[in-house]
Amino acid sequence: MRTGVPAILAVSALTLVLASCSDKKDEAAPAPSSAPASSSSAPSSPSAPSATEVAGGSTAGVAFTKQGTKLKIGEKAIVPFSASKKNGAIGVTVTGIDKGVEADLAPLKLGDKAKGMTPYYVRVKVTNETGTDFAYTSLGLMNGQLGDGSDGPHVTVIGKFEKCDSGNSGKDFKTKGASYDSCVLALAPAGTEVKGASYNDSSRRDQAPNTDYGKDSISWK
Repeated sequence: MRTGVPAILAVSALTLVLASCSDKKDEAAPAPSSAPASSSSAPSSPSAPSATEVAGGSTAGVAFTKQGTKLKIGEKAIVPFSASKKNGAIGVTVTGIDKGVEADLAPLKLGDKAKGMTPYYVRVKVTNETGTDFAYTSLGLMNGQLGDGSDGPHVTVIGKFEKCDSGNSGKDFKTKGASYDSCVLALAPAGTEVKGASYNDSSRRDQAPNTDYGKDSISWK
């Protein structure tokens, strides 16, 4: 395993900020994760279709999943997405949540900020729902969810962390149905566990009207 991988852990009320979605121009993206999914897929129940036309693309007819929807592990949420002034939709499926051990975090050199915390690896499958050119983009905006329903701390890794590679879409993520695997590194403070995951992107409410974007997170358990 590589050592000394740079990581960012900025605790504020036990909530850390994950890097937002970006494209190749903005930052170097890590390689896709090869971790297998641990749960079977199942369809979600999104909201009624939106007929919104947006600059750089179209989400006409896309059935976005309403914010606040509670899904099971393996169910897919369809959410608006933007990159390089191109707008469309992606599917986000939490396929499993794996528990690690505190020693896993040693290569990240997080110091006392992560002392006593247990890492959890939220496995995610991302799909292109509109055929928009989202090559070399990465998924942000996800958190591990603790047993009480609150978002737990998580870590932004700059580089490759073999236990949980955040992954990126690669050059071929520009056709409908294209997919890649990603991973979110979430932390559980002593005495707690990561029981689920959440996704919230209030900045895209204009792309998904009538779905309460920014009000509540989509969550998986």
